[in-house]
Amino acid sequence: MRLPVLILCLVLAMPAATIARPSPWPGGAPEVDPGQDFFRHANGGWLDEVAIPPDRPGYSTATQLTETAEARVHELLEGAAQAGAPADGETAQVGAYYAAFMDEARVQSLGGRPLHPDLMRLRLAASRTALAEVMGQANASLHASWFQLSVDRDSRDATRHALYLGQGGLGGLDRAFYMEAGNAPRRAAYRAYIARLLALAGWPQADSRAEDILALETKIAAASWTPAQQRDERAIYNPMAPAQLARIAPGFPWTAYLAAAGLAGVDRIVVAERTAVPALAHLFAVTPLPVLRAWAAFHLVDNAAPFLAKEYADAWFDLHGRAVEGKKAPPPRWRQALAQVSGGGWKDMAHSRGALGDAVGRLYTARWFDREAQATLAALVNRIKATVRERIAASAWMSGQAKAEATRKVDAYRVLIGAPTTGDRYDGLVMRRDDLYGDVVRATAFTWDRDRRRLAQPVDPQAWAITPQTVNAYNDGAAMTVVFTAALLQPPAFDAKADLAVIYGGIGAIIGHELTHAFDDQGRLFDAAGHARDWWTKADTARFTALADRLVSLYGACQVAPGLTINGRLTLGENLADVGGLQLAFEAYHAALAEGEAPVVNGLTGDQRFFLGFAQLRRGKRRPEALRNDVANDPHTPDGCRVNQAVRNLDGWYQAFGVGPGAPLYLRPEDRVRIW
Repeated sequence: MRLPVLILCLVLAMPAATIARPSPWPGGAPEVDPGQDFFRHANGGWLDEVAIPPDRPGYSTATQLTETAEARVHELLEGAAQAGAPADGETAQVGAYYAAFMDEARVQSLGGRPLHPDLMRLRLAASRTALAEVMGQANASLHASWFQLSVDRDSRDATRHALYLGQGGLGGLDRAFYMEAGNAPRRAAYRAYIARLLALAGWPQADSRAEDILALETKIAAASWTPAQQRDERAIYNPMAPAQLARIAPGFPWTAYLAAAGLAGVDRIVVAERTAVPALAHLFAVTPLPVLRAWAAFHLVDNAAPFLAKEYADAWFDLHGRAVEGKKAPPPRWRQALAQVSGGGWKDMAHSRGALGDAVGRLYTARWFDREAQATLAALVNRIKATVRERIAASAWMSGQAKAEATRKVDAYRVLIGAPTTGDRYDGLVMRRDDLYGDVVRATAFTWDRDRRRLAQPVDPQAWAITPQTVNAYNDGAAMTVVFTAALLQPPAFDAKADLAVIYGGIGAIIGHELTHAFDDQGRLFDAAGHARDWWTKADTARFTALADRLVSLYGACQVAPGLTINGRLTLGENLADVGGLQLAFEAYHAALAEGEAPVVNGLTGDQRFFLGFAQLRRGKRRPEALRNDVANDPHTPDGCRVNQAVRNLDGWYQAFGVGPGAPLYLRPEDRVRIW
C-alpha cells in the first residue's frame, strides 16, 4: 500500500525562530528534531557550511574520500611522467599517457586535425552498410553506435563469458533528457551544442542537421527502455544466434556490424532490451542517409572533444558539465588526465577502470594499502555475515527450503578486500607522449581486443570490476563476491581506532548493504553457485514481493526537491540493501557489545552514535541539475531521503532518539518494513 507520508528530505530550511546550538556531533544540527528530519539533524551544520566546488556536480563524504585517493594517484602519475622514471613497463605507459594529456600546448597546436581521417571516412560512407561497419568499430575507436556491445560474465553460467548487445544511440545522455518536459531548456542547449560541434568539424548544414539529430535521438529515446526496466535481470537476458537477431531486428546490417567489431565467428549474443533493439534497427533503416552520417559525425566529435584543442573541450564542458550537471567550471587538467589513465568521475567514466587502471592500482596498493585495516575489516565482515545467518534463521516469512538455500548462499560468498590478486596487464599497448588522440584510440582498441579474446577464455574468479584506487564497494552476484577497495579503507569511511558505534553505523552498514544485495529483488535470482535460478517457493516470492512493494511506496513518497520525487521501483534494490544492511549492522553492533554497555560520549548513547555514524557517511549535497539526473537514472536514492527512509524502518532508531507518534518520520510499528 502507499503510505500517507510525504517527506521533504534534502536541505530543509529551518523555521525562523529556530536557534542553532553547539552540536555534540561534528557537522550536526541538534536544533533540528530527529523525527522531523534526521538527515539534517545529523548533518545540518555540515550542509550549511560546505560549498560544492565549482568543478563538481555535488559534494559528499564519498567526494572527500575520492579527493584523498585522487591526490595519491596524482602523485603517482606525476612521478611516472617525470624525467628519470622507468623507460619501459607499466610505469612508463602510465607516465606517457599522463604526459600526453598534460601537454596542452601540443594538443592546442593540433586543433581538430586528429579527427580528419575519421571524419573523412564518414563523409565517404555511401551506404547504411558502410555506416554499420563504422558503428561496429565503436568499441575500438572514438566512433559511436546505436547499439552497445560488451563482454561480461554469463549470468546463466558463471564460469564463462558472454557477448551482450543492448540499446544505445544517445551518447552520454539519458532517456529522460529527451522525454521529460522539465528538460526542455537543456534540450535547447543540446541542439545548440550539436550545431557548434558540427560547425567546428566543418560539417555541411550544421544548424539544420542539429535539428535533424535531436529529432532522431528523441525517437531513439522513445524506443529505449527506462532505467527501471533495465534492472529486470530476467527481461534483459535474451540469448540468440546472429541469424535470429537479424530476423527479430531486420533493417540493420548485422553481419557487417559484427564483422567490423571482430566478432564474425560469434555464434551467441545475449540481447538486452528485447523490444528496443528491433525498434532501433527499423529506425536505422528508415532514417535518411545524410542524417545518419551527420549523427555519426557529431558523436565522433563529441567523444573526441575532451582530447582536442580548447575550442572543442570548452564546447564539451558547456554542454555536459555546465548544462547537464550544473558545474560552474571544468575540472583541473590533471583530474581530467587522471580519469583517463586511472579511471574516475569525469565525463562518463564514473565507474570506469581507466585505460591503465590496474597498472595504477598496483602502484597505489604497493604504497598505500593498509594490511592491518584489511584484517580488521575482514573480522568485521565475518561478524556481520554471522548476523545474516541469524536473521535468515529467525525470518518469519521465509520457508524452510528458502532458509536453507539462503544460508548456503551466505556461506558461499567470498569477501575480497583491498586489491585483486590478479588484474589486467598491458603488454604491447603503445603510449606516446606526443599523441594524445592516438593514445586514446590505441587504449580503446587494446581494451576491446582483450575483451573479445575473453569470449574464448574461462572467467577469472579473482577478477574485479573496479580498481583498488576507486572509492567503492560492490556485490557481484554471478561471481559470488563482495568487494571493498583499498581506497574505501580510510577515514571517515573506516578507522579501526574509531568508536565501535561509529564503525558499525558507518562501514558496518556498508558491509550489511552489500551482503543484503545477495537477496534484493534482483540478487535473490542468483543461487549459491552464482547462476541465475529462482530457488524461492512461490509463497516466498509472494511474501517478499509484498514487503518490497511497501518499500517502493515508502521511498516513492519522498521528495528531494519541489516536484521531484524518488522512483521507488528504480531504487528498490539499493533501498532494500540500505534498510536490510542497517538492520544487520545494528544487530551486529549489539552482539559486539556482548554483556557490556556502550559508554555515553558527549551526551550521546551508543545507539545514537550508531545512527549518526550511518547518516554522516551518507552526507552530501547535489546541484539541482545533477539531482534531476540522479532521480531519473541512478538506482541509489539521493542522500537525504536515503538516510531518513532507512532509519524510520528500525525500531532501535525510535528508541534511541525518542521519536514518537506525531513526528513526520514516524511510522507505526506495523508499517515498518522488516525483510531481513
